[in-house]
Amino acid sequence: MSTENPTRRLLIETTAKLLQNQGYNATGLNQITQLSGAPKGSLYYHFPDGKEQLACEAVSHTKKVTLAGLRDALDASPDAVVAVQGLFTFIADNYDQDADLGVPIGIVAHETARSNENIRQACCGVYHAWIGEFEKKFKSCGYEAEEAADLAVVINGMVEGAIIMCLTQKSSVPLRTTAKLIPRLFKR
Repeated sequence: MSTENPTRRLLIETTAKLLQNQGYNATGLNQITQLSGAPKGSLYYHFPDGKEQLACEAVSHTKKVTLAGLRDALDASPDAVVAVQGLFTFIADNYDQDADLGVPIGIVAHETARSNENIRQACCGVYHAWIGEFEKKFKSCGYEAEEAADLAVVINGMVEGAIIMCLTQKSSVPLRTTAKLIPRLFKR
């Protein structure tokens, strides 16, 4: 059972969803309180440093949620190729079920990387965590450390890029095409 304040948690979850779908600049505090149903005063009570603090916490929340799903997908098969293909297929299936899905942190990272150091660091932490999970999987499947690290960066970039393409094309085809071609990347 979580000891976190439910209003605080709701503000973080609402902000995370908004950031994934419309980015940092388009997400306003009034919109957050309206969609969450939380009083505006509670926003400043829980996040005295305002929108930046709330955004950093929302990015951290996204990290926690996505890491759990990533671990589950990678643990679904002992084979790295099958696991990565499964991940892309899982994301594609989720997109098909809810085309309103956003990009976990890509939009926020793009918008804030040069203008907001705290949010940039929070996004960087998410990318490092995701890449670390991929790298761990590849090492456990017998890839040398350097190759595992390189593959982890490439796969992470492919996930982000394919999701953006799906949103742009309103189709899960980019994720499914990527899944189909993953074995070519892993040929030794």
